Amino acid sequence: MEHEIAELVDDGFFAWMATWKAQTLAARRIENAMREHAGLSLTWGEVLSRLGAAEGHRLPMNELARQVFVSRSGISQVVTAMAGRGLVTRQGDPDNLRVTYAVLTDEGRAVLRKSTTTFLNAIREAFGRHVTPDEARAITSAMNRVTHTLGGSPETPDATAMVDSLLRIVGDRP
Repeated sequence: MEHEIAELVDDGFFAWMATWKAQTLAARRIENAMREHAGLSLTWGEVLSRLGAAEGHRLPMNELARQVFVSRSGISQVVTAMAGRGLVTRQGDPDNLRVTYAVLTDEGRAVLRKSTTTFLNAIREAFGRHVTPDEARAITSAMNRVTHTLGGSPETPDATAMVDSLLRIVGDRP
């Protein structure tokens, strides 16, 4: 067993540990900034963002859960709490009674608009300013490869497209 364990403790293991720790600590910092400056949890901000980007500003609950990396029951609780603050509503599908949509409200869109720069600044402070541009590109490439291999959708590192997308989400572009 000692030999087997020794073989598994390699560069990949240390990269995983470093990624996990950094992500956890950065997420906590970003969460704190979002709560302090926008009154939102990181999950709530992500829900607003995903709904803001969706066609018609709505997504089926199961798709929203998948995009936000929350369980179906978890997303139901999040949407219920957000609905209580008037940020989202639930909407049934008259053609399929098993489908319920989460829909961004005007209030939710206003909060999303106000919180976007808070979120981006928090990412820069907690993560981006600690890596060089070359390191950031290497991290993006490696994590996108892992994401793709595990069946996820990698992020496209296209700043112009991302800015356009974010401006559309917050309502500054059609």
